[in-house]
Amino acid sequence: MRIKKGISVIVTVFNKEKFIEKTILCILKQMKKNYQLIIVNDGSTDNSSKLIKKIIKNRKFDIRYIKKKNSGPSISINIALKYVKYSHIKLVDGDDIIAPDALHYMFSEMEKLNLDLLYGHWEWVKNTFKYKFVKDTSQAQLFENAFNKFILSGWGGSSNLMVKTSSLKTVGGCDEKVFVQDYSLPLKIAGYHMKSKSNKKFRVGLTKKLICVGPLELEERVMNNNGQTLYDLSLATINFLETHPHINKEVVKKCKKKILSRCWYWQKKELGISYFSKNFLTYIKNKYFGVLPLTHIKLVVFETWRSNKNIKKFEIVEKNKKKILIYVGLDLLGDALLKLPALKFLKDCFPNSDITWFAGKGKSIFSNKLKPLSKNLIYDVQDKISYGSTFFDFFKKINFDHYDIVIDTQKRFLTTLLLKKIPTDLFISPSSNFLFSDIPLAAKSEKNLSLNLIQLIGLLSNKEFENYSLNKSKTKKIAICPGAAVKAKRWKLNNFLEVAKFLKTKRFDPIFILGPKEKEMRLSIQKTAGNFKIFESNDPLKTITFSKNCFFGLSNDTGCGHLISASGIPTLTIFGPTDAEKFLPIGNEKNAALSSQLNYKDKNINKITPVEVIEKISKWLT
Repeated sequence: MRIKKGISVIVTVFNKEKFIEKTILCILKQMKKNYQLIIVNDGSTDNSSKLIKKIIKNRKFDIRYIKKKNSGPSISINIALKYVKYSHIKLVDGDDIIAPDALHYMFSEMEKLNLDLLYGHWEWVKNTFKYKFVKDTSQAQLFENAFNKFILSGWGGSSNLMVKTSSLKTVGGCDEKVFVQDYSLPLKIAGYHMKSKSNKKFRVGLTKKLICVGPLELEERVMNNNGQTLYDLSLATINFLETHPHINKEVVKKCKKKILSRCWYWQKKELGISYFSKNFLTYIKNKYFGVLPLTHIKLVVFETWRSNKNIKKFEIVEKNKKKILIYVGLDLLGDALLKLPALKFLKDCFPNSDITWFAGKGKSIFSNKLKPLSKNLIYDVQDKISYGSTFFDFFKKINFDHYDIVIDTQKRFLTTLLLKKIPTDLFISPSSNFLFSDIPLAAKSEKNLSLNLIQLIGLLSNKEFENYSLNKSKTKKIAICPGAAVKAKRWKLNNFLEVAKFLKTKRFDPIFILGPKEKEMRLSIQKTAGNFKIFESNDPLKTITFSKNCFFGLSNDTGCGHLISASGIPTLTIFGPTDAEKFLPIGNEKNAALSSQLNYKDKNINKITPVEVIEKISKWLT
C-alpha cells in the first residue's frame, strides 16, 4: 500500500462505553480529507461496540472499524498498522480526549522539525466531559537526549504522542510481549540506532503543549494498576536491552539495577519478604557487586509479580532447545508420581528441551516400570551414578556435561553443594531457603510436594501451571484402592466395602484395585455379598490405563492412589498418619482429602467414618 501524506488516527478500545463517544467525537471534529480513523475494539464486553457503530454510521470520513478478541493494545495497534494509509499515526486510547487542534498541531510540528516521534503533555482530570482546553501556541523542539531519558526514566503514554508511519514500521511496530505499548514504543523509536551500527538515529521531539487528558476517576484503567505499570515497564526495558546490543554498558548496568531495585521494593512492600532472605541478597549483590544477566533478571521480574492476578501478561514459552538436568534423590513409584505434574509443566515451558533425569540414590522407576509414561518428557535417565549423599562425593571424578539449567529438587545442604559442581548457566534449588538458587522464590512456599516442585519450575518461566483437564467420562466405574504398604495408612477394608455398597445403590460399579501382595483382601472382598469386581495388576501403567475409564477414585495415601490420580480422574484420598496437605495428589482440580489429623487431631485413620466419605463423594455423583 502506497503511504500518502496525512494522518491515520488509531483508537484502541476495551470496555470504554462511558467515554468512547466523547473520544471519537473529539477526533471526528478534526478530520480532514487526508485523515483516516481506525478503531480497534479489543474484545469489549460492554456496550462499546454498539456505541461505536452508532457514532460512525453514515459518516463520510475514511473510517475502518475492527473487532477482535481481547489481546491488549500492543497487538491491537499492530493489527491497525496493516491498514494505515497515511504518513503519520496518532494513537488515542478509548477513554482519552485529545485537544481540539492536536492532530494538525502535531503533524505540522513534526513536518517542520522532520521528527519521527513527537511527545506532548498530558494530564489526568476529574471530568473529561467538561474539560476546556486552553489555547496554546507552544512550539515543539528537538529532544536531544531522548533515548537516555526514556530508558532510565521510563517515559510512558500513547495518546500524547504522534509517530511517523515509516518509523513505526521500521522498528517492527509495538512490542507484543508486553501488554501496554506506552513504554516500549518510544524506546524502540528513540533507540533504533542502538540495534545496528548501520541504523540511522531517529529524531524525537518534545512539546509542552497539552495534547490530551484522561479520566482520573477510572479505577479499572490498566495503567492505574501500579503492578501492571511496573511489570510492563520492567519487561519492555528488558526486551529492548536484549535486542539492542550497542547500548552504552553503563546505561545497561543502570537499567539492570533499576529493575532489580523495583522488584525488591515490591517484594518487601507488597509481598512482605524479609531482609533476611535470598531476595534481599540478590538485590544487594546487584546494587553493589556483579550485575545479573538479563535472562536472570527477567525471571526475577516474572517471579515478583507472579501472584498478582490483576496483571495482564503474555505467557512466554521458550522455543530454543535447552539442556536441562533435574536432580532427585530416591525415585520410587510414589516419589516419581508426585514429581510427574512438575515434569509435564517443565516440558510445557520448554517444549524443545532435552531433560536429563538424575536419580542420585539408586534406580529410577522412570528407567523401568514408568518409562513409557516419561516418553516425550525425559530425554535421558541417569541412575547408575550414586551421587549427592556423602562428603566423599566431592572427590569423585565425574565429567558432567554443561547444562543450560540445573534443577535441584531436594533441600539437603551437602547435596546442593555437590550439585553446584555441575556446569550450568542457571541453578535452581530450594535448599537453605534458596540461598544457592540463582532465582529465589517470592511467594510463600507451597506445602504440597507436587505444588512445591511446580513452584520451582515456575521460577524458570512466566507460564502458569494448569491442572489436568477434568475427566469427562460418563462411565459408572469407580476405582477403589484399599491397600497400603504401611498398615497404619490403611483405612479398614470393611469401611471401603460399606462405601462400595452405597455406590451400588446409586447404580455405580465399584471396582477394587489390588496388588499381588493383597490376596487376603481379595478373599475378603469375594466373600462379601456385594459381588464386587476386582482389578489385579502389578503394572503401574495398566493401573493408570484402567483408571482413565473410571468416573472417580477412592484411595488411601498410597502409590495406587497416585496412579489413579495420574490418570486424570478426581480422587478422594483418605489420610491418617501422613500429612494430607503435603501428599494430596494434584492430578485433577477436583481432588479432595479426608484427614484424621485435620478432622480429629489423631493419626488413627479409622477415626474417619464411611458416612464422612459418602458425604464427600456424593457431590461427584450428581
